[in-house]
Amino acid sequence: MDVTVSSRERRRLSRVEGDLIIEDGGVVEVEGEELVVTGTVICKGDAEIQGSVSARAFEGEPEEEEERAWRRRRGRRVSVEGDLNVKDYVKVRHFLAVKGSLSAEDVDVGGALEVGEGISCDDIDVGGSLKVGDQVKAKRISVGGSTQIGGEASADNVSVGGTIKVEGICNFQRLKIGGTAEVGGGVIDNIKVGGTFKSRGELKFKEIDVGGTATLNGKGEGEDIKVGGTFKSSGELKFKKIKVGGSVTLGKGEGEEIDVGGTVKVSDDLHVDEIEVGGTLRVDGSFEGGSIKVGGTVSVDGDLNLSGDLRVGGTVRVKDFGRMRSLVVGGSIEADGVIVEDDAKIGGKVSTERGLKAERIRLGRKGEATGPLIGEHVKIERGAEVEDIYAGTLEMEPGASARNLYIRRGRIGRGCRIYGSVKYLESIEVDREAKLSETPERVQSLPPPPL
Repeated sequence: MDVTVSSRERRRLSRVEGDLIIEDGGVVEVEGEELVVTGTVICKGDAEIQGSVSARAFEGEPEEEEERAWRRRRGRRVSVEGDLNVKDYVKVRHFLAVKGSLSAEDVDVGGALEVGEGISCDDIDVGGSLKVGDQVKAKRISVGGSTQIGGEASADNVSVGGTIKVEGICNFQRLKIGGTAEVGGGVIDNIKVGGTFKSRGELKFKEIDVGGTATLNGKGEGEDIKVGGTFKSSGELKFKKIKVGGSVTLGKGEGEEIDVGGTVKVSDDLHVDEIEVGGTLRVDGSFEGGSIKVGGTVSVDGDLNLSGDLRVGGTVRVKDFGRMRSLVVGGSIEADGVIVEDDAKIGGKVSTERGLKAERIRLGRKGEATGPLIGEHVKIERGAEVEDIYAGTLEMEPGASARNLYIRRGRIGRGCRIYGSVKYLESIEVDREAKLSETPERVQSLPPPPL
């Protein structure tokens, strides 16, 4: 038999065989641990249930003739002071507050939903805001405004138009947020956020796509990262590809590819196959990988080991030793020593303690080399100044200068100056206007190069 609680009436109930109808302003006091309703709880306006309730379904709908007045009034709400356990669905037009926990097949709230403890259901659809004090377990979560979850959260798909904050760890297949998102960490396969994204703990992912700023404060492991603005990761990060329009800050990184429009700063070691940076690359540890292409400067506070090429528009500073397949530097390079498998082209200055060794070396016009140059083919362009050269074939353009030459064969152009000795194995051509402090000496063997 259905039971109706009239407007502003207060009634004590423990069980209803049928539907429970609560009219505007009605209050139900629960006798015992839980009110059991075999049918549907229907709230027509404000309604309050003082205790826990279980029902087949739960509705909070105004009658049609009251709907216009309902929309004008503020503070309309349906509240349950305990737990709300529903077999089928919960559907409330405006505001639903549950002090305890909420369980149902589907939850549909047009305005705001506040749950003091946790939620367990298949589908959550909230037009306004969602606030949950503890954990959330669902298959789908859709919120038009903001979402705040005080504990852990688990769902297949989460879609929020505004902001989301999850204090605990997450287990999501897909997270789509229009504004900002902050989570405690966890496992999220696909992350798409229009504004900013932040993870406070360890995060595993497949894809991160953020329009503004993304921050990972714990350890991270995933595949692709795409950020329009800036990306920061303070812990160890394993990835496949990072593509960022602005700047990147990493703790320790290992991946396949980095493509950054601005600057990259790494506070520990970095291991990446390919990296392209529009501005500056700074690694406070060692760098190991494939190729580097940087428009500005590169700074490595350790060893630099590359299986591919190093191409830098500005300057390169390596605290220890550098190894690579080929080297092209528009400005200068500084290192303890550098070994290049193929070509080394430097537009400005080379500064090493142990030397630069390559198959072919080319130092640009008015360039400068401190430390020995060692190569099968060495070309010193017009006006450049170098120290010692160990070469199979040497070409010095007019106006270049050197200290000592140890070569198999070579040509010294007009106006060149050699301040030390010239020792050669096969042949040497010296322009008559070149100035040598000693006569070139043909020898049977040359001193070994330092590298």
